[in-house]
Amino acid sequence: MIKPLALIIHATDSPATGISKLAEARDCSVHVSRSVEEAEQVLSAFPVEQQKYVFADLAVCRGAVWNDFTEKLRERSDHLALICYDPHHLQGLYGLFGQANHTSPEPNHPHYVKAPVMIGDTPQYYDVLNLANRYAMHDITVLITGETGTGKEVMAQYIHAKGSRAEKPFVGCNLTAIPETLVESELFGYVKGAFTGADRNKKGFVEAAEGGTLFLDEIGDLAPAIQLKLLRFLETRQYYRVGESSPKTSDVRIIAATNKELEEAIQDNGFRKDLYFRLNSARIILPPLRDRREDMILLIANFIYQACTQYHKPLKKLTSSAKTLFLDYPWPGNIRELKSVIESAVMVADGAYITISDLPMNLQHYATGRREEIGTKAIRNIEDGERSVIEEALRQTNGNKAKAAEALGISTRTLYRKLEKFALAT
Repeated sequence: MIKPLALIIHATDSPATGISKLAEARDCSVHVSRSVEEAEQVLSAFPVEQQKYVFADLAVCRGAVWNDFTEKLRERSDHLALICYDPHHLQGLYGLFGQANHTSPEPNHPHYVKAPVMIGDTPQYYDVLNLANRYAMHDITVLITGETGTGKEVMAQYIHAKGSRAEKPFVGCNLTAIPETLVESELFGYVKGAFTGADRNKKGFVEAAEGGTLFLDEIGDLAPAIQLKLLRFLETRQYYRVGESSPKTSDVRIIAATNKELEEAIQDNGFRKDLYFRLNSARIILPPLRDRREDMILLIANFIYQACTQYHKPLKKLTSSAKTLFLDYPWPGNIRELKSVIESAVMVADGAYITISDLPMNLQHYATGRREEIGTKAIRNIEDGERSVIEEALRQTNGNKAKAAEALGISTRTLYRKLEKFALAT
């Protein structure tokens, strides 16, 4: 099946990175054009029956050339969707593609996991995704480390879905949720009569994930005796069900994760050095949210869209002060905390905007202690946005003040006052 085409007409000087990543995550073939004329040439090169999404920067959605272009689009086929977007506010685009764009049918098994959308626009996060993609292409054991809430299981699902085992099961196991005495039997399974209450044979997580991926979360809390059994399994791919004397062989990929510093755990004799070296040969370190400030707006927009869709709410926005608070807060719970806060705020917010009063008390108290600082930053953010809009209007009108004022819906006098305020060249 042919991949859908995402044609992005992006006239703004800034790169179309955010929307390109969004389209790529939906498994589209992405092409970026800098003008309507160039976009027409690109469209003519693709089959009429191919599904196409045309994303047009608002800056080009005007004038006779644009009107002619849209008329031609209407005449082409039913396999085409046109979406005009604001390059500075992409939140409305999340979820537009739906589920129709996945090029292969979902395998019919209960553990199937679609590739999650990985949202990030910072060089640091690109490095993480690049490494994850490289590891996904090779059938190797991977260790994912990072603070709690940084998305370790989501990353494990991404690696699984991008690799050769994508159509096989993905089985997640949180080792801290299993009593220590039951970890071995849950992991490797047991046979009837192995212990009191074992009235039947039972598959373990390893056998349930056969052919696919087994995700072992919080591996840093694994008891030393089980660490040894896991090490032997990684080296031989053989294991014993509890109560069984003959080994079983498994074809399963292991992805492990922990929020612990394993190097420190080794020093404290809590983690085996040989298992650490076996796992650490392919390692991904997820950055905390406080080190990904540039990604915050993309993540917030995505979570707001998801929550509004889930709870059947109109799409909401953040007030400037709430947005400033989100960017200022250290987020000790990382992405998990951010998502939870947004879901709660979407449910309780009455109007079209999420305000500070819609947020949990701990964030409200944080804002109260920094009211003046957050207020100053909020005003600065509004002014920065206003400056960007004016600069874009002047760019599109080749510096013609009268035309720029008309496009902005303000008087020429007001425009000159704004130019003086923002120290823009007149």
